[in-house]
Amino acid sequence: MSKTLKILSRPKGNAEEYGKWSVNPYIGCSNLCNYCYLKKGPSGAYLGQGAPVLKKGVVNEEHAYHLAMAEIIEHRDEIIRDGGLFMTFTSDPCVEETQETFFQIALDSAGYLEIPVMFLTKSADFINFWRYTNIVSGMICRGREIKRLLAFGWTLTGHDELEPNASPNDKRINAMRLVSANGFKTWASIEPVIDFDASYRMIQQALDAGCQHFKIGLLTNNTRVVRKDFSFGEHQFKAFDLAECCQFVGYVMELTEGRATVYWKQSFVDFIGDEPVHGMTAQEFLRQWPHSVGKDWSIFKKEG
Repeated sequence: MSKTLKILSRPKGNAEEYGKWSVNPYIGCSNLCNYCYLKKGPSGAYLGQGAPVLKKGVVNEEHAYHLAMAEIIEHRDEIIRDGGLFMTFTSDPCVEETQETFFQIALDSAGYLEIPVMFLTKSADFINFWRYTNIVSGMICRGREIKRLLAFGWTLTGHDELEPNASPNDKRINAMRLVSANGFKTWASIEPVIDFDASYRMIQQALDAGCQHFKIGLLTNNTRVVRKDFSFGEHQFKAFDLAECCQFVGYVMELTEGRATVYWKQSFVDFIGDEPVHGMTAQEFLRQWPHSVGKDWSIFKKEG
């Protein structure tokens, strides 16, 4: 029987819409985003600290690597069946403090075990780390070409003021452009949507940078969509409007048609709710376009 997971986790709820297996050797994040979900709830003081640290019981980075690889090897077949590994729900995998550990785990998981790996980051600085390790120019690991097994994603909100220590959104777009040009799969998390105009602008720029897939979700509070005006410090924002929301969906689907796939997160389904849109349910409205995909769609298999 499998031991209790120490580094891997099986996310539930909103997190499962990103991946069914995640690699979490660190807790905390130096991006200091105002809206960070890790800061919320009773575990916020533990998970939401302002710098990444190794989880309790993990001695050092080498120990984290070996713990992770042991669990990944044990669950390899399940992980592949469920779509691969997601880096990470409890930190940022590409900031200076964490990137070397995550890249080592990712490259060996893809190279040795042929497991697909998805990154999600707000960092553009890791491009320098790539150059130093010749990952971009080589990408041959143990005789296997593993570009097909790596997908790099960036969170794009269009609101740098709410993400004080993260790379600016335009630099994330530039990083995506470089990664796409080097033949990697790229995707974007447009979550949280703070306002529809900013998110639409980010989608336009990401498409121009070669983005192949979008996951789009509204700002939530304890899994519930924020339905009132909200603020982060001195920054004030208007509540989401149903008509504007539906208009945003239509505009995005027209913009991305023939260029990228789109997954509308459960937050959009919940927000539209039982209100019929053009005679359709929320699910029908959000899935009516051929390039609108479901939760289990994979950027690696390109199928629903």
